[in-house]
Amino acid sequence: FAMLPGLNLRMRQILLTRFSDPEELYHASGNALKELEGMTPEAIQALENKDLSESRKIVDDCQRKNIGILAIGDENYPSRLKNIEDPPVVLYYRGHLPDFEETPVISVVGTRKATAYGMNTARQISRQIAACGALVVSGGASGIDSMAMQGAMEAGKPTVGVLGCGVDVVYPVKNRRLFEKTVEQGCLLSEYPPGSPPLGWHFPLRNRIISGLANGIL
Repeated sequence: FAMLPGLNLRMRQILLTRFSDPEELYHASGNALKELEGMTPEAIQALENKDLSESRKIVDDCQRKNIGILAIGDENYPSRLKNIEDPPVVLYYRGHLPDFEETPVISVVGTRKATAYGMNTARQISRQIAACGALVVSGGASGIDSMAMQGAMEAGKPTVGVLGCGVDVVYPVKNRRLFEKTVEQGCLLSEYPPGSPPLGWHFPLRNRIISGLANGIL
């Protein structure tokens, strides 16, 4: 359901409210879908495709690469993320999924081309945020994001990196060691399945997850 073409994120949310779960939606007939308001011919055609081969491949990839799958109906799916207009239907993660409900979450984000002062400040503040007991979430990009994640881990605390590619893809390449350490102490998170490249349009969409998880944003 998360991978079907012809359905925007908003339409997916509407469908999930009309059906009890994705399995019921999977078995819905074309006639039942046509009765729903706002359904386009492209969306109906996509939903009438019952081929699960690509989905099985993704599940197999996740099992082979030790990648966790979190669906929107799962108990551990972050409740705050459900409050945004278009929460991701599925999240993939590597590492240890934190308790987003019990821990205050502060997202720290900023420019890729930061000054030395900005980089140092992001690192120090994130270290202090983590030391005070909050979870630092960032975007895994060069610059401020990387320093935020590094600062949190310097405090001996976990951090979460929300990526604009698959959690098994290292982008930027220079962050390989940072990502490895993140998986050891926290987790990498993405709505894109394993192997997904870092396409430009992924990153603005990724930002809604960073903000949706957080109690506050720096």
